[in-house]
Amino acid sequence: MVRRTSLIDIDRIRENLVSLIRIPSVTGQEDAAVSHIANWLQRFDAEIAYWNDGIASLQRDPRYPGHEVERAWAPVVVGVLRGEQPGPSVLLTGHVDVVPPGDYDHWHDEPFSGLARGDRIFGCGASDMKAGLVAAMAVFEAFAESGRNFPGRLIFAAVPAEEDSGLGTLAAIRGGWHADAAIIPEPTLGPEGIPQLVIAHAGAMSLRIRITGKSAHASKRLQGESALDHFLTVYHAMREHERALNAGETHPLMAGHRLPYATNVGTIQGGLWSSSVMDSLEAQVRVGVTLDETIQQAEARFRSSIMAAIGDDPWLRAHPPEVHLLASGFGSAQIREDHPLVTSLAEATEEEFRQTAPITGMPYGCDMAGWVRLAGVPTVVYGPGEIELAHAPNESVSLEATYRVARTLVKATERLLETDVAELRLHPDGEASSAGTSGEGRDDSDCRPSDQGGDR
Repeated sequence: MVRRTSLIDIDRIRENLVSLIRIPSVTGQEDAAVSHIANWLQRFDAEIAYWNDGIASLQRDPRYPGHEVERAWAPVVVGVLRGEQPGPSVLLTGHVDVVPPGDYDHWHDEPFSGLARGDRIFGCGASDMKAGLVAAMAVFEAFAESGRNFPGRLIFAAVPAEEDSGLGTLAAIRGGWHADAAIIPEPTLGPEGIPQLVIAHAGAMSLRIRITGKSAHASKRLQGESALDHFLTVYHAMREHERALNAGETHPLMAGHRLPYATNVGTIQGGLWSSSVMDSLEAQVRVGVTLDETIQQAEARFRSSIMAAIGDDPWLRAHPPEVHLLASGFGSAQIREDHPLVTSLAEATEEEFRQTAPITGMPYGCDMAGWVRLAGVPTVVYGPGEIELAHAPNESVSLEATYRVARTLVKATERLLETDVAELRLHPDGEASSAGTSGEGRDDSDCRPSDQGGDR
């Protein structure tokens, strides 16, 4: 039998990565990238599902995580390879969307160039996470080209909207897709060039905070109430709450981070005229969610801390800040360290990199929480990109790292497909709660999305 790792071709990885980077799939504009991947899947003898889940339908779903970018639908594509023997379903999934490149003057080259310099491939989304997506594509291709002499099923899913709360993963789950184990190749490459094995991550939610002031002529500023001044009171309360929250973290996978649960003010808008006291201000804030709380608990915790902190301010007591949830994602997630997903990837990393994969937690949120909490699918994060380069000018990724991660994922997937389904199920001890249970995923012979999958 052909060794599947020998079918991982670095030149094809380069070609696929450059092609995908050159599609400017900014969040909300992912159709072309998903279509590109759907066309790529047509090369193989695979079952394919490709559909759009309408935003109106998604918003009616009680699991709707919110969204910040205008869109009409969420495009999703899924490919399936069925083995000759029964066994578990293993899912490799990633997002196609990227954050906007920002000021082009900060880029050395056109942001969507896919330019190569030595081992590095440059472009918006190269690290987060088109390299990881291409590594998963290489794994799917290796299994497709090596015949069906394997147990279970290999599922590949490309989703949109991860950068905008995880709407794409919800669309995939609504389409009926589940698995017994999932790997998300988000950027986890460590400083030593070894991918870290992420088994836990913080959550995040986006809030809009509106502060009311009182306008007055600037020359009579003391007759007014500056919304900016009062926002600074709220801002200092947020900072103190952030400090206390992080100081109290004891989880060994999170306590090592300088700031496991960050609060960040991303935008501020207010005022109408330089000669008028600012009568209102609106800020959008990102707030971290701890491993042991839900989004609802985190929102309640944040609100109560702010309200308690402004109790001594007469104006804010009479005119309390308005706090509205914009997007919540799916919160935090974790699985136990001895789960077969973790041990399979650890063993495969040892073989490929000749070093031990560091097992860790991360302060950022991602689609892992969606699969764990909504579908009950045990999930880990393991990929070739570097989080330090994500969302930044001149983003790049190592081609060699992408190639070696793809080889590692092949070995780990082979191990997982040989694992008993019962061993893969989530257990309540030490793992995030979920709304569903893991299973063998869809078994529709035509692989169409279910009726709740939205527009088709």
